[in-house]
Amino acid sequence: MMRRACSYTIFTLLISAGMVYGQPAQRAGRGMPAGTITGTIVEANKHTPMHYTNVVLFSQRDSVQIDGTITNENGKFRLTGVRPGDYFAEVTFIGFEQKTVGNITLRPPNLAVDLGTIIMESKALTSENIVVEGERPAISYQIDRKVIDASRFETAASGNAVDILENVPSVNVDIEGNVELRGSSNFRVLIDGKPTVLNGNDALQQIPASTIDDIEIITNPSVKYDPEGTTGIINLVLKKNRLEGMSGLVNTNAGMNNKYGAEGLVNYKNDQYTATLGLDYNKRMFPGNSIQKTRTTQNGVTSFLNSDGSSSSGRQGLGLRAALEYNFTQKDQLTLSGRYGQFSFLRDGRQNYEQWLENASQHTFYTSISNSDRSSNYYAMNLDYLHNFGKRGHELTGQIRYNSRGGDGTNTNELLNLDQTLEDGRKTIESGPEDEMRIRLDYTLPLGGDSKFESGYRTDLENSDESTDFFLYNPTLDQYMRQVDYSHSAAYYRNITALYTLYANTYKRFGYQLGLRGEYTFRRMAILDTGAHFKIDRWDYFPSLHTSLQVTDKNQIMTSYSRRIHRPRNWYLEPFQTREDAYTVRTGNPALLPEYVDSYELGYQTNFSRQSMLSVDAYYHVTHNVIERVQSVYEQDVSLQSVKNVGMDYSLGTEAMLRTDVASFWNLSLMGSVYHYRIEGVLYSEPFSRESLSWNARIRNSFKLFKATQIQLNGMYHSPRVSAQGSRTGFFMTNLSFRQDFMDRKFSAILQIRDLLGTGRRESTSEGAGYYNYHFMEREAPVVMLSLRMNINNFRDKQQNRGQEAPTGGEYMPEDGMGEY
Repeated sequence: MMRRACSYTIFTLLISAGMVYGQPAQRAGRGMPAGTITGTIVEANKHTPMHYTNVVLFSQRDSVQIDGTITNENGKFRLTGVRPGDYFAEVTFIGFEQKTVGNITLRPPNLAVDLGTIIMESKALTSENIVVEGERPAISYQIDRKVIDASRFETAASGNAVDILENVPSVNVDIEGNVELRGSSNFRVLIDGKPTVLNGNDALQQIPASTIDDIEIITNPSVKYDPEGTTGIINLVLKKNRLEGMSGLVNTNAGMNNKYGAEGLVNYKNDQYTATLGLDYNKRMFPGNSIQKTRTTQNGVTSFLNSDGSSSSGRQGLGLRAALEYNFTQKDQLTLSGRYGQFSFLRDGRQNYEQWLENASQHTFYTSISNSDRSSNYYAMNLDYLHNFGKRGHELTGQIRYNSRGGDGTNTNELLNLDQTLEDGRKTIESGPEDEMRIRLDYTLPLGGDSKFESGYRTDLENSDESTDFFLYNPTLDQYMRQVDYSHSAAYYRNITALYTLYANTYKRFGYQLGLRGEYTFRRMAILDTGAHFKIDRWDYFPSLHTSLQVTDKNQIMTSYSRRIHRPRNWYLEPFQTREDAYTVRTGNPALLPEYVDSYELGYQTNFSRQSMLSVDAYYHVTHNVIERVQSVYEQDVSLQSVKNVGMDYSLGTEAMLRTDVASFWNLSLMGSVYHYRIEGVLYSEPFSRESLSWNARIRNSFKLFKATQIQLNGMYHSPRVSAQGSRTGFFMTNLSFRQDFMDRKFSAILQIRDLLGTGRRESTSEGAGYYNYHFMEREAPVVMLSLRMNINNFRDKQQNRGQEAPTGGEYMPEDGMGEY
């Protein structure tokens, strides 16, 4: 009760602070008429809107700065509360010629001036001309997403996308690096707006942090996006310089216990085409220790199995990506991009086991040696086309995408007796290629003002073959023998066809967007060795609604609703049993239904000073047909793992973030969330209901000691949580980094220390009828890495690409990158 009271008190204070400080001063003064200046910024040639462009208003009489703002995602800006008078405006964006708009006059009764469309011309810019005077915030907010600037998280510089995400709102990361978005692992991962070849968590742990420009967290996507993933989308925007000429970067890193990597990226751009080429290699191995205690009861006999030991697990990957963007007319653009890579997920361990029966004096001791290697080659190719009809925002886009990957893996588990003689052994070999083709067409029609209509079509075709071969060690023959009962092959085919339409408009300060998406799913699974077939054939419908109210210039309220889906993975549906190791049997469930979630959100954000920002989000999620991995007794000391629809769950929570400059050298970000989780249903014919109040808190301190020296200290805490069959304890972690820049910031050295205090541990329990399991794991701590980075020509981190400090409310953000994983 005390913890709950403290949590709610903290959030109440944060919200109260935002309401107090969120009231802006009216520049026109009490009783004085106030004017409004609006306009739209577009890029020359392509006439695409330029968001986050700086617009500064000056007095015509004495050139004193009066006000400033930035453009929104549609390239629009709005200055309100301006006194009557004569003014001029300067429009700036890094890599573009400065634009000055003069002769702006506000006089009654004409107190509303529209500057129309302002066209920005690009220019070549060398790094010697760049002066650092301001920094973009690590996390910024748009109407439907949070945007994380990857370069601002120095403690993750030599890591991957997961290392950045553990420091941002809405995302939880456990000690093993598994990512959850608002408490669920059912989310979608995109790379530059495109689906990744790898599955979500694999992609996040495979992509180096140094190659990422932005990470977008979209918790309530509109119908324009694929509804797969019950809690939303994580979109990784990869680096690609938008400035003209040749540029690039090189990054190398190394750490203790077999950790090292390197990335290189080169980019060339002119008025007609842009070419990008990137290469990366990374290997990360993490030693650790674990303890496990299991109790099973079958036919009145209770057996105990305890183990402790050490392991080493990690990933290595090599990737090559390239993109060529060609503007063959002022209205037509063609982009060809691709990615080729190899990845491996490795794990080996040595566990010491003790086994005994209840009320028995004899205990058996032995050692388990396990090795796992899951490796694959993969590639993806994309052809994107954009046609601009001439009117701003009136465009047609199309995409053809093809990707393929393998799925080979070998898992070996051997048991040695006290004299280290091989007594028992099991080996599982899995293989299976997967091919996917996606065709997409989107059309946007402006209807005047902020009104627009969008519609689109998508078809997704997927084929895959998966085989599992299980072998038992035969001590007589001293070799492994294939076991037919646990060896199977399956073929999968899936076709998803979707149509969507949405309409968006703005009335004064109120904006809204509503849409509807329909999807037809045909899915077939064939078990080749038995001849069994299973089929899914159905339509699903997904509405969405987003609204935004600009209460004042610096106070905004947003609401949204969306319906989403989580379709089971292939192996979740397999009706046969597979041996994972000596103590685990796995089986799928072909009757499994997809999860559906209804998601409601309410958000408030305010910039109550130039240096400070507060955002508060509340959400309510209802999930139908909740899918959980459950355990039961298979035989003595052996558990059966399966998947079931266990019922419904409900999540009600709030998130808050406060960012402020405590001093000129110290930026502080406080993030926290509190959510109540409840799950109820029926499991093994027994009704159940479990609930918990969970919370997490994070603090990020960034200190700029000198012009070229920075220190960052981060801390995070995740509270305990429950599931249908168990619970998990909370954990606390701290990370520290030092950054030193050299040669006018063309060269940087970053020392990174993760889990500084060695507190990042995982402890969980699960139990059911005749079954109990306790698991404890801790990994290497602290993890020390050194990263060296070289910028070539004009390729700089975003916080360095600043020709001036942003005006009030303004922050620099470059355009999205291109790439593919």
